[in-house]
Amino acid sequence: MGKNSFSNKAADFLQKTAELVREDFGWFMLFWLLSCSTQVIKWGMAGKTDLVMSMAFTGLLMALFATFITKWLFVPKASKIIRYILVALLFAAFIIEAFVLYQYGALTGVGTINSIFETNPEESAEFINTFVGAEGGLLAVVIIAVMYCLVKYKPWHKLEADAISKKVIAGIVVVVSSSYAVYMCFAYPGIMFGGDNLTPLTRLMGATSTAWKNHVAYQELQAKLDVDIHLTKNDGHITNIVFILGESTNRNHMHLYGYPMENTPNLDELYKKGEIVFFKDVVSAHSTTVASLSKIFTFCDHESDKPWYEYNNLIDIMNAAGYKTHWLSNQESSGIWGNVAQIYAAHSDVSHYTQIRDSKEDEGRVDGELFPLVDNAIAGIGDSNKNFFVVHLMGAHLAYYNRYPFEFAKFNETNITLPGYNDEQKQVIAQYDNALFYNDYIVSGIIDKFRETNSDTIVIYLPDHGEAVYDEGGVNGHIEENPSRHMIEVPLIMWASEKFKQNHPEKWALIQEAIQNPYMTDDMIHTVLDIADIHTADFDPSKSIISRSFNKLRPRIFDDKDYDREILGTGK
Repeated sequence: MGKNSFSNKAADFLQKTAELVREDFGWFMLFWLLSCSTQVIKWGMAGKTDLVMSMAFTGLLMALFATFITKWLFVPKASKIIRYILVALLFAAFIIEAFVLYQYGALTGVGTINSIFETNPEESAEFINTFVGAEGGLLAVVIIAVMYCLVKYKPWHKLEADAISKKVIAGIVVVVSSSYAVYMCFAYPGIMFGGDNLTPLTRLMGATSTAWKNHVAYQELQAKLDVDIHLTKNDGHITNIVFILGESTNRNHMHLYGYPMENTPNLDELYKKGEIVFFKDVVSAHSTTVASLSKIFTFCDHESDKPWYEYNNLIDIMNAAGYKTHWLSNQESSGIWGNVAQIYAAHSDVSHYTQIRDSKEDEGRVDGELFPLVDNAIAGIGDSNKNFFVVHLMGAHLAYYNRYPFEFAKFNETNITLPGYNDEQKQVIAQYDNALFYNDYIVSGIIDKFRETNSDTIVIYLPDHGEAVYDEGGVNGHIEENPSRHMIEVPLIMWASEKFKQNHPEKWALIQEAIQNPYMTDDMIHTVLDIADIHTADFDPSKSIISRSFNKLRPRIFDDKDYDREILGTGK
């Protein structure tokens, strides 16, 4: 009697399950598609067959559960509204993650949200035009139309099966899905119970929450930067220390570093004359601007035990050391997401922008518009014999064709002769090479302006991060998740005036000796302070690339991956 009762209940449950799925099959499959397909594809690309199968069937169980909940716990009208809302949220998260997966081979993460926050509407339009275009937009419309028609007309209702077949199919789906879900719980608890790892929507929510916390942290930084600076050494007498802060510059696309296209003629010439030194093995700590700048200009690095905003920053240290600080920028002068650069600018003695604009505005001004600001800053030095300049470039930020004037359009797709690229990719590569051709003109032009002062000057050029330009497959851009080496391999170049070399011959010798040292830019503050002969309690000579006590064995960790072992793959 007990067995028959259980069998009857099980059969009844399977019958209702089959009927519910048949009735709501469109919703059922739409929920599965929007919740699981990107993760399944990602693991499939990585060859993780067990995870592909586990997630696919676990997703069916989630879809079944969601169908039950929305159908049985609410009245029909409320159920319909809830499903519409849920689908809208799932679809938005799915679209974002599908694009990130297609473009970068990654899933939605904090870096994705930071990139969205850092991008203004004009850049977004350029981005969509570059990566989506009319064909991509049309494809999206077609997909949405097909999904709408499937849900509205329910062609699966025309499929018929007898009662026993329905129960058998439902039973197989329930048992297999449940088995895989249990397996996932024990084999991959971090995915199942990680809170924000399971679906595109939970990943988007978790990443947005973290990004918002970071935004709050930026505001906290604004309040905490006014802390007292305690110098343990202040022997600096260099007249001008100039830090050119670049943007999205991949050293592998610079002729100076061996790239075949001759897009750095001025820097090449300076190198032949022995005027510049370029370091061969430098990587950025992050591949987005905000995260990178929080490390470059503070003592926070991968080994730090407290947030970056609780450390002293380079601007305040130079102020305390008696330097007149200047922040000259071609980037935004304000923005609701608390760009770290804006905070550093606010703490500089002098700050000027090529235009007053919010992060939501961009007229595409090229970096040449910084030249008058540099001229005015030099002219305004006055009696100050110690000056620290940061010149913040737009560099090679997307969209590349907006980063240089027409006369610097030296390359086109016909010049890109490397195999494996289609015409559109060759065009983008040529535009990036043109942006670096113009960047060469800008960097060398700033050097020339300080050469003309005939003063004790050193110029340091370092971009915030690199850029992938179809160097490895179809990836173009930069993102924190699933990075390639091209997103973080950056140039580090130093130029010194003749007076600097005369006054500080030992410094120039150390700089020349250090060009092969492996370095990560989260320790850049140590190098700048070492050059300037300014120390605080946090200064560590083993983290200065020019120090004789520099630690060459320090692991360079990016996104919890060892650059040398896991990203570069050298096996060092």
